[in-house]
Amino acid sequence: MHGMYWQSQTYNQRLVNMFRNTIVQMAMSRFKWINLPPHCDARFLEWTLLYEGVATIAFPRNREGEFYSTRATFDSKPNVYDNYTKWRSTGNNNWNFYCSYDNGVLVWDNNTRYPLMSGIMIKAQELAHIQLTKEMNRFHQQIPWILKGPQSKKQDLINITKQVAGGEQAIIALDSFGDIEVDALMTNVPFIGNELAQDEKNAWNGVYQLLGIENSTLKMERQTQDEIDAQRQPTTMVALASISERRKAADYLNEHFGQYLMAPIEVVWNNDLISRNYNFLHHDQAM
Repeated sequence: MHGMYWQSQTYNQRLVNMFRNTIVQMAMSRFKWINLPPHCDARFLEWTLLYEGVATIAFPRNREGEFYSTRATFDSKPNVYDNYTKWRSTGNNNWNFYCSYDNGVLVWDNNTRYPLMSGIMIKAQELAHIQLTKEMNRFHQQIPWILKGPQSKKQDLINITKQVAGGEQAIIALDSFGDIEVDALMTNVPFIGNELAQDEKNAWNGVYQLLGIENSTLKMERQTQDEIDAQRQPTTMVALASISERRKAADYLNEHFGQYLMAPIEVVWNNDLISRNYNFLHHDQAM
């Protein structure tokens, strides 16, 4: 099946980590921050929002107008609307200064204020489970039997299975014909590759919806464009729940601290327009 088959716990964890890393990359690439102040780091800002659900863009009071995008630690009780009015900008190397809406703003990842990482871990586990099921189902097609033999020859039977699983010829040298007798019991496990492929596609669609990423919906027979758009509506709502919170923070910074900014801060859905423009221009030149 794979090189780590006989170390299944390690392989399973690596599989989960692989899917988690892929989903995290998508999550952190969703939004583009435009005109962030020079000392702000958009990657770290999105990383903090993803894992903690909240971050801050603020400046130390002894460096007026020098904004930083960091973690936020609450330093007051929430008010009647469940909003915090005082917090601290915290980070590595003993980074710590007090904040309020007089020198910064809180940035929330979404309007429920729950971090996405718990949902991402659930989706990564689901995708890993589907992958393991696919591998096991294919394994049963490769070896559609169970070996049965005497206890004294257990290691020989294990070696046969290892050889077949590794794509090798299953050959064991014996001293005489009576040394080992093997019965092969058929498992009769059906191949369910198509069902698992659809299951995996559905799982990825769940990931896209969790992140608010539009994906191509399979058009069923007699399905209108309005019906397809209606299926995409929940994904759009999730995207708005996240981008709206970022824009609220950007609008506050623009309104209250515009004199310190080189240009108004904006947040948009990320697209690779540079590559599109490059390909479009060079395609025209080639024509």
